Amino acid sequence: MTEPPKATILVADDDTSMRRFIEVTLQQANYTVLAAEDGLDAMRIALENHIDAVVADAIMPNMSGYDLCRMLKGNPDKAGVPVIILSGLDPVNSDKPADHLADVFLTKGTDLKADLLSNLQKLLQPAEAA
Repeated sequence: MTEPPKATILVADDDTSMRRFIEVTLQQANYTVLAAEDGLDAMRIALENHIDAVVADAIMPNMSGYDLCRMLKGNPDKAGVPVIILSGLDPVNSDKPADHLADVFLTKGTDLKADLLSNLQKLLQPAEAA
């Protein structure tokens, strides 16, 4: 008997291979995954579905991960949804302001899989315990 999914995660990344890598990683960890190719599509999916967390690329067409995060945090129905921003840039070298409100900022690198799963587990712990 398989256990029910842990949570529903929205993944937004315009890089098809990176988005697929994250999808498979999360599915193997028993998360339900909704995927979007850009920030605008991610916002539509977020507003139309129940989501427990968002993993978004920092830089995407139509709406960046930073803008997606700000819009979700500004929406009373989605403000409590944790957001993880992924970037190829070190946050110290990023030209984006720190006011993007993300719960976690991860650099795409060799430990991305482990970093992503451990951060999601921490962010969702109260919700999963309920």
